[in-house]
Amino acid sequence: MKHLRNSLMLAGLVAAIFLGWSAVLQAGDQRLALKGYDPVAYFTEERAMIGDPQYQYEWDGALYRFASAKHLALFKGDPDRYLPQYNNWCAASMAKGAKVYGNPEWWLVVDGRLYLFGKPIGPDLMRKDPGMNSRADENWPKVSRLPNPPVPDYMRDASQSQ
Repeated sequence: MKHLRNSLMLAGLVAAIFLGWSAVLQAGDQRLALKGYDPVAYFTEERAMIGDPQYQYEWDGALYRFASAKHLALFKGDPDRYLPQYNNWCAASMAKGAKVYGNPEWWLVVDGRLYLFGKPIGPDLMRKDPGMNSRADENWPKVSRLPNPPVPDYMRDASQSQ
């Protein structure tokens, strides 16, 4: 009987450790901002760059990664300058009054502001429509309160895309 009780306790301990570790991994994946892309690189390198886990920083509940210590320092000095508009939601969809996840691989910097898009055509649409960001700004307070749509496949496995 004592052996059975010890075996059950050991099994319970192993299960608790496994479930706890799984929860930490899931929470870490959800907190990783921009799928691990460096928000500063859009401005300094004019391209999307995957950040390095050795240069990461938690800001406003999200974990940001950077390609270099210099990028990390720039972000710490002025995070609002480098953060995507509309809390990472697609700017083109925001202009239409809809909530669609932005993909950090489809982006555009306009007037010193970073915009993400849900489709590859998004940056070209904004280049051709200078009023898009004004409409998105106007819709943001209303659309930001809408329920989140289902997470698209390209946003699910951030840990596998790094």
